[in-house]
Amino acid sequence: MPDHLHALLAFPPNKRMSDAISTWKGFHSKRHGVIWQLNYFDHRIRSDGELDEKAAYIRQNPVAKNLCLSAEDWPWVTSCIS
Repeated sequence: MPDHLHALLAFPPNKRMSDAISTWKGFHSKRHGVIWQLNYFDHRIRSDGELDEKAAYIRQNPVAKNLCLSAEDWPWVTSCIS
């Protein structure tokens, strides 16, 4: 998305999610000049069905926003989930 990011992320059990997000945002701010919102929205995935649902939403979001005709046309998709 041109103005925000959707991602499915996993974190080490001994790390706080907020610390990992802060480090990641800091890296991209310095490296690429990204200006981030102060907060973020998170949702813990609790089942395979929920994972599939969120992955499908992320894939289809550029289509729903009329940024491309099909999810396969969106150039910024990386997926480890089939």
